[in-house]
Amino acid sequence: MATITLEIPDNVAAALRFPPSRAAEELRREFAVFLLKEGLLPRHEARLLAAMDRVAFEDLLARRGVPWEGTADQVFADVAAAERVLDP
Repeated sequence: MATITLEIPDNVAAALRFPPSRAAEELRREFAVFLLKEGLLPRHEARLLAAMDRVAFEDLLARRGVPWEGTADQVFADVAAAERVLDP
């Protein structure tokens, strides 16, 4: 597995508008959303980069206005799966 490390200057890290304890998590999510929106990373891999479960990642994308690009059958399957989770 290839690992890429991104160095962020201290002054930039200090200017981030979220707690330092959440910086890595938030940056991973932001980067994943950006790469997906730009078409540089498929949806599944973006979710893995964000280290989020599928429902939470889809919720994040919806809040960011990232369109879902599935088929109608996939949408209905996702709705059915969500209903099973919410009403066991």
